[in-house]
Amino acid sequence: MKKVTRSMIIRAEGGGANPAKLGQKLGPFGIGGKFCQEFNLKTANRKGEIVPCVLTIYEDRTFDMSFKTTPVTYLLLKAAGLDKGRKGADRGGNAKVAVGKVKKEDIKKIAEYKLKDLNVDSLEAAERCVEGSAKSMGLQIID
Repeated sequence: MKKVTRSMIIRAEGGGANPAKLGQKLGPFGIGGKFCQEFNLKTANRKGEIVPCVLTIYEDRTFDMSFKTTPVTYLLLKAAGLDKGRKGADRGGNAKVAVGKVKKEDIKKIAEYKLKDLNVDSLEAAERCVEGSAKSMGLQIID
């Protein structure tokens, strides 16, 4: 059994990882180029979306990777057609102001997509999780 040196989560655009951006995280382990090549091959079908990757690095400079679904916040912003959510109160934002709208059907689609990565046992609970994220980002849910 190989000894694990480090385990971490890397978030990069599907098919768009490069050693220049990830060098600081991966450089000390000597796997930057090799990781980016493999990541880009395995995520080429997810171009344009953020892909979280659980990376386990071993003592012999080999590694394993597993992929998660795209973050809820990214999916909600995409559905609402926004670049950013609401600023927090600590950053001069107003908690009462909605910055965008997202449809109930989009919430359901996102919940279905994220169900396997969420810590819930039903689609309804997943929808409530996604709705909570939408509200905290300043998105108004419409029918």
